[in-house]
Amino acid sequence: MELSSPLTAYIDMEFAGIRGTRQGVQIPTEIGVVLHDPASDTVAFAGRAFSHDIEVELWKNVTDDVGKRVDGHRRVFNLTRPGETLPDDRKFRLDSEGTRRARKAIAGVHADIRAFMQALNHKNIDTLAFFARRREMETFQRARVNTGGFLIRDLQSEIRHEYSLKEDVSLDRMSLVIGFSLRQDAIASTHFRYPIPEKFRYIIKPHKAIGDAARMLLVSREFHLHPREFEEGVREHLRHYEARKALIRDQETA
Repeated sequence: MELSSPLTAYIDMEFAGIRGTRQGVQIPTEIGVVLHDPASDTVAFAGRAFSHDIEVELWKNVTDDVGKRVDGHRRVFNLTRPGETLPDDRKFRLDSEGTRRARKAIAGVHADIRAFMQALNHKNIDTLAFFARRREMETFQRARVNTGGFLIRDLQSEIRHEYSLKEDVSLDRMSLVIGFSLRQDAIASTHFRYPIPEKFRYIIKPHKAIGDAARMLLVSREFHLHPREFEEGVREHLRHYEARKALIRDQETA
């Protein structure tokens, strides 16, 4: 069987705090991967949500039109029933039995991650790409996922270094720069469009693991194949972002 050209795996994990730890103990809730074949410019999707008997607190940022965080939403649920919201008791603290359950759930998720990545071993992957790689790489290490032999990329760090930025820029903000859009059957940016298989259409969206992996792919393609327009977009975005911050500062001190 003829192998494909070497693939890049764009990888994202979503995390939540275990309820009762004040976000001090985090657990992965899902993993998403977009496999990109640069020779054919085609993609494949893979993902898994983790289902273990543990309650978690999930924070979701709310951003404005320039990608600045303006609010956050907190939701409590059990990983075995992600669609069911539980009462939010902020005084609750994990006891010894809860700590035991948490350790068991984390070990179970690590086993799931290891099995998920091993299932991709038959793919001809040579590069693992992340956006702010620290948490994913630490999780791979704890889950005993061997990343040796792969080229490891961090798009957030690459962009900051390329343009000598003062601080890291979020994936939400980079999505604005590239004109990210999500349609029923495709993900798109200014210059690229990729079809979404029907079985993934309901979960490919921002702040879902596969959705963020897809956004990373598009950011990477725009960054490397349309560098002049991408840099102009980054610089323009930063001007608007800093102007918004200054306006808010002035309003707060008025």
